[in-house]
Amino acid sequence: MRVSGGGLLAAKDERDRRRLARRVFLSALGLGLSVPLAWTSARLALAQTAARPRRLFIYYLPHGAPIEHCDPANAEGVLGPLAPYMAQVSALRGVGMNGASNHGAIRTMLTGNPEGAGSDSIDALIGSKLGVTPHVLGTVPYAKGSGFTSDSFLVQHGSWVRPEEDPARAADALFQSLGAGAGVPNDANEFRSAALGLTEKELTRLQAVTKDLTDEQSKLQIHLDAVRRLKAGGGGSMMISCDKRPDLPAVTALAGADVLDPSQLGRVLDAHLEVAAHALVCGTASIITLQNMYVNADLNMGFAGGPGVPKGHHEPVSHSWDAAGRAEFATVQRWFYSRLAEKLLVTLNQMDPQDPEHTVLDNSIVAIMSEVSDGANHNSDASPVWLNGKETPTSLPLVLIGGGGGYLKPAGGIAKVSALHTDLLATLAEAMGAPQATMGGVPMRPITELKA
Repeated sequence: MRVSGGGLLAAKDERDRRRLARRVFLSALGLGLSVPLAWTSARLALAQTAARPRRLFIYYLPHGAPIEHCDPANAEGVLGPLAPYMAQVSALRGVGMNGASNHGAIRTMLTGNPEGAGSDSIDALIGSKLGVTPHVLGTVPYAKGSGFTSDSFLVQHGSWVRPEEDPARAADALFQSLGAGAGVPNDANEFRSAALGLTEKELTRLQAVTKDLTDEQSKLQIHLDAVRRLKAGGGGSMMISCDKRPDLPAVTALAGADVLDPSQLGRVLDAHLEVAAHALVCGTASIITLQNMYVNADLNMGFAGGPGVPKGHHEPVSHSWDAAGRAEFATVQRWFYSRLAEKLLVTLNQMDPQDPEHTVLDNSIVAIMSEVSDGANHNSDASPVWLNGKETPTSLPLVLIGGGGGYLKPAGGIAKVSALHTDLLATLAEAMGAPQATMGGVPMRPITELKA
């Protein structure tokens, strides 16, 4: 069979690759490494540099936030639980809703349009462009006689989507393929597991394998650096195996419980965050939205393991104008941030199985959103309110955490911008590699100040 010039070049490249792999493999064996680790080393040395993986997690909290308690520098404030990840945080100031206000803006939050008219939500638009399925989870218990109404829905995929309320069912959907060839390849899992057991002497030996490789061929060196960071604690305190369905203790602990019982809110939230974190790490999902409650939700916040405020979240807690009441509101919202940090962020702060030179958090955007700016004022724009005898600027309490695969430039605290929330949606879309110029005919543009 005649081979074209291009075919001959391709064949030569493949022969060169095979020779390089053999050299690395034999060198690793000669340095005393096991056969599996030596072979994995050879494969990693040949890995081609590719676009970094990117993940999006949207965390919705209703009723806004007391702005005076949202200074990232205040360890006791709403954002205090984010302190270990502050280098990755951008707490936005100056973003307002366009075309909607008050609690009905929940339907505008992700669709960009009043009442959600004319467009799917941003997670669906991104998913459609990337060819992936966006998942919607919900910590949405409700008291008798209340619950979902027309003002309850956040996500629209053609029609409004009621979130999956049961973490066990969410886990079944997100991990159904693990163990059947999905998730991280076995060789990567083996390398990751072996890496944690390597001694410094072994790392030095393995590093010697790469000394004669070119920059283009030495991706193994990057992996070795990542291993050292991991062993030093820079890549998170835990490693997740993705070759089988993960153990999910928070989900297991919920067995037999009524996930719609308001007293179970804390346990349900922890379980959903546990499921989401593992799915994002293992790559069984790249777009997840978690809806916490819904607008006008008057769930009592005095449940076991909760923020310790035995009052309704919507009223009176979020409606408070006095200092004591707003401090209670801050305590409640801070609790939601603490669960996010302890159950999701800590898990994402580990070496990315798909990109070991970065953490999963480096390659993710965690977007925290609400439909109103100040809970008492019920505004959804960037406008001042009168607090403590003075005019105080407010805006949507939006927070971004993570590097977005190198797309974002985290502020390490407050990021002052002047934009509409649709511009934030455009930013999320572009960061994920699925740019959107309009939503439902409404123009939007990424926020330049947030880009690396």
